[in-house]
Amino acid sequence: MTDTKSTLAHINALTSEGIALLDNLYQLLEKELLALKARDIDLIIELNQQKQSVLVAFDQNNRSRAETLLNAQASVDKAGIEFLLEQSDDLRFNQLFRENWNSLEITLQKTMNANQRNEQVLTRSRQSLEQFINVLRGQKPANTLYNAKGTKGDYSGQSRIGKA
Repeated sequence: MTDTKSTLAHINALTSEGIALLDNLYQLLEKELLALKARDIDLIIELNQQKQSVLVAFDQNNRSRAETLLNAQASVDKAGIEFLLEQSDDLRFNQLFRENWNSLEITLQKTMNANQRNEQVLTRSRQSLEQFINVLRGQKPANTLYNAKGTKGDYSGQSRIGKA
């Protein structure tokens, strides 16, 4: 029982660290949104480097948590956590552990949603910029189709051949 409790305590500490890392990543994503809207390239680059550092730390945290679960002969998923909790008789600790784990899941979902939002803002911005460049080049949207690679190509020459 003591071994299970120490394993759960270690996983709980890693979970708290994971929550802190995800909170940090979420804050960086919020700053990134403002930088994307302002089109502040230098800040976007700086935030991207910071996000990469946080993601590396979060990956290491996940690997440590997975290794701890494997060492306890539990599966590396929520079922493995539940398996360990069933072996523990400290109901108060188990409740605190579950609350912490739920907080990790909620924070992860919130962070993933913020990342998806920023991706959509970036995609819309890129599309607007492409349209603006096409206007400056004098290209008509009807002349732009997708090629075999899925990227846009200029097929205005083909439409002239068809007219001849």
